[in-house]
Amino acid sequence: MVKEKKFAKCKVVIDRELGIKNGDQNFFSFFGENVIYSLARSIHPEDMHRLEEAMNSEEGVDVITLRMVRYDGQYRWMLVSILRGEGDLLELQLQDIAEYQNALEDLKGNNDRYTEYFSLMESLMMSYDIDTDRLKIFMLGGHQQMNFYSGTLADWKSYKLESGAVDSKCISEFNKLCEDFQLGTMTFEHELNISLMHDGDRRQWCVIKGKTLSGMQQRSQVIATVSIISPISRGERSVSFLPDELDSGTNLLNKRAITNYAQRLIASKPNNTVTIAIIDIDDFKSVNDGFGHMFGDEVITKVANLIREAVDGKGISGRIGGDEMFIVLEGYSTVDSVRTVLRSIRSNVEWLYANDDSKPDITCSIGSATYPRDASDYKSLFEIADKMLYLAKEKGRNRYIIYQNDLHSNYINGKGDAKESDIFSYKYRKSSVVNEIVNQYCIRKDSTAEAVAEKIALTFGIDSIYLYEMNGANYHRYTLYGDDRTSACDGVYLYEDNYMTEFREDNTMVINNINSFERKTPTLFHAFTEMNINQAIQIDVKKDIRMHSIVSFNRTLRKRQWEDNEILYLSILGNILGMRFEH
Repeated sequence: MVKEKKFAKCKVVIDRELGIKNGDQNFFSFFGENVIYSLARSIHPEDMHRLEEAMNSEEGVDVITLRMVRYDGQYRWMLVSILRGEGDLLELQLQDIAEYQNALEDLKGNNDRYTEYFSLMESLMMSYDIDTDRLKIFMLGGHQQMNFYSGTLADWKSYKLESGAVDSKCISEFNKLCEDFQLGTMTFEHELNISLMHDGDRRQWCVIKGKTLSGMQQRSQVIATVSIISPISRGERSVSFLPDELDSGTNLLNKRAITNYAQRLIASKPNNTVTIAIIDIDDFKSVNDGFGHMFGDEVITKVANLIREAVDGKGISGRIGGDEMFIVLEGYSTVDSVRTVLRSIRSNVEWLYANDDSKPDITCSIGSATYPRDASDYKSLFEIADKMLYLAKEKGRNRYIIYQNDLHSNYINGKGDAKESDIFSYKYRKSSVVNEIVNQYCIRKDSTAEAVAEKIALTFGIDSIYLYEMNGANYHRYTLYGDDRTSACDGVYLYEDNYMTEFREDNTMVINNINSFERKTPTLFHAFTEMNINQAIQIDVKKDIRMHSIVSFNRTLRKRQWEDNEILYLSILGNILGMRFEH
């Protein structure tokens, strides 16, 4: 196996005078102090003309070899790819040829061992060539490759959708899988109910994990493994329940059954995580009082169906009280993965009667905690989730709260109310929060973008945080925090009305009152109005010479104008989120 510390590959952006504008960590580690100001100090004098000729070439990409001095004073032959960007900036991708050759020898020597290893696996494998759109599904066995499909990804996708090989509830996830293949996403994982065999077979729940193999100039080969999983517990454990363990009103598990299941699961100390969440319909008494108990029963049934659909194949759902539901999820190791499920439940409940003026608005509040990160036994875990549900109610309902020790420990221990548990603990120490995020997210890399976004929102009184990233010719929006409300103009406004020219020289847009934009950028005005945004700070993040993203910090209500220190801090945090974000 190739060791990364020996496989010297790096990038640097320079101007026409060889001044260094930006470089990755590997670049500065490999060349050391030689390149602080100029790349010229690291190039052998006899090879300088070769670089200058390549820089002046009209070709889109040049690949040359140069002798360059390493941090220890030794000259190394480097393979250098030159990519031209806008203006006078050039991106150089450098590879130590000697180490590259050693790596190839290592790979060649290990090839037989890898083939033997994969031949022992009973799982299917997938490979995809981005340049030719060729997809293969196969299995290795006895030094032979058994092919189950060989053709284009486009044909495979169409056939699977048209033949009903994909569960209707998994079509969105299936489309994301195909998109990850096409885009060459670095790593991805999808869970779906599908028949992979091309000649048709029963559908099975699968986890498909993939990785794109990177070359010097482009990513062209994607490989993936397919694992069959249990449709309920995401593992090898089979789960069955008797009819008397089901709730008669919703057909979910009743309180006794799902409580016993969660208790036994956690007591068995599984190797993966176990997340529980308590879901309560907001102000359900007024629904019964105003619209009658028959309608109340309808609401409970429909909410139960939405919850069942959200956790289908990922966990188990039950009813533990009149309008209280309960879910158990296994294997969700990050806050981000839990957030995806809870956000789906909250959003779908909110839209249950959104288009029917004769029916009341229905929302829910959710509290969640995860074993063993938050507690080591079921009783303690349930108490934490229950307090997070109560906190969600205190903070205005129609939201989910996932327990995080640094945010909620005081509240759990009875040392403060809802406000003291988050907003007031942050807003008076903004600079320390910025430093904390830099350490957690950039240096230690032990926090997710969503967790960072939540901390930013609590600190600065922000209602939603969106990240717009180029996806082909369009912007794709990712909701990092808050309401996922959309608009027909969402993302479109970035192209319209010369909006991007409104950004300041520091790549920041400050919106104190959206009404002031009604005439000069009407597309933005309509988009923000539909999304209920009145104030915003947006950061144009230059990820490299070809890519950028927009981070938008939004407020629903128009408050005081953004303060100068808020603009400064959010500009820093926006760049951090934009540069480090990976979807």
